[in-house]
Amino acid sequence: MKNLIKQRVAVLGSGLTGKAIAMALLDLNIAVDLIEQTSPAKNFKSNVTLSISDASLKILQSLGIKKNKYSFWPLQKIILFDGLKKEAKPDTEFYNTDNKKFLSHIVKRNILEKEISNKLKKVKFIKNKIISIEGKGFLKKITFQNKKTSEYNLIIATEFNNLKLLSNEKKLNWDYSETAYTFVLHHKKLNNNCARQFFLKDGPLAFLPISNTHTSIVWSVKNKSNAEKIILNYEARLNFLKMISVSFYEVISCTNRLEKFGLTFEFLRRTVLSRVLFMGDITHKIHPIAGQGWNMTLRDINILVNILKEKLNKGYDIGDLGILKEYEKKTKASNLLFAMSIDLIRKAFRSQSLAITQLRKKSFSIASQPAVMNKIIDLADKGLRF
Repeated sequence: MKNLIKQRVAVLGSGLTGKAIAMALLDLNIAVDLIEQTSPAKNFKSNVTLSISDASLKILQSLGIKKNKYSFWPLQKIILFDGLKKEAKPDTEFYNTDNKKFLSHIVKRNILEKEISNKLKKVKFIKNKIISIEGKGFLKKITFQNKKTSEYNLIIATEFNNLKLLSNEKKLNWDYSETAYTFVLHHKKLNNNCARQFFLKDGPLAFLPISNTHTSIVWSVKNKSNAEKIILNYEARLNFLKMISVSFYEVISCTNRLEKFGLTFEFLRRTVLSRVLFMGDITHKIHPIAGQGWNMTLRDINILVNILKEKLNKGYDIGDLGILKEYEKKTKASNLLFAMSIDLIRKAFRSQSLAITQLRKKSFSIASQPAVMNKIIDLADKGLRF
């Protein structure tokens, strides 16, 4: 029997993840409040991009996000280079043997967030600082700075500043002592459906196409390295990009403004508490070397929605700890293994020892075999689940 009274969920954090969760919950006929404690960043044209796997795109489409070539730029091939080379020969290539399928889609984060925001007309936005969160019978009560209170069946926290309000749980975490810089490269027109990544001494450099004339650059480098000095000098950065991409782009210019993010590994040891669920970067933050961070979050959202849909149809309270533990069981172990695998890849490419270099070369050779390549593509597309 379906519930006659809508159950209520508070989503803490109105960033991309919070909005995506709210959008997904609306489809379940749940009353959703999106709570924003801090003032949003000033509006500016961000160049940050996301790599959305084919499986993740299907999740977004199931929630009503429409695909078009100009917002979700398709990738047919990914080419990897181990180091800076004079010749253009790659170390390995990934491509889908089914020509009708794409490996991934590159989308600007702000464009996707705007598309999702347009779906949130039934969501109540609350901009107020939270003073406390406490249990009240079968509900959680949030008290705001303006003394108002609201009660919810479930609270979903998506941002790090929510953690102290809800839990003292420890995280598995370390600092990479690296910074990811992102900006856009402008080049002469070509069929631009191939991503490229160079594993350089000071960190990976990725070329992610977003149109036939523009490519997003994500360059993750050691702090205070020579590569960082190049990035911070416009002329040096442009000249380096012209040199390294000479075999595939005729570079015209690149954006002067840089966006940057400190890189850390973080994994929350517990993702559910009584009527509380943690989701997004607050639970797993990984290195961008494989472009998988937000795909993990989308898969988590999809699993949660499927569980809640089943429980709502049976009249269950969606904040029940047993239901939340079912979600944790389906996501935590596989997410940890996936996150640690990405960390291992980063460490392998950071090492410059001869033994590791030879191992990388052998690994590239194995990865180029069709059967292995297809398994890697499937793993990147759908993640780990067991």
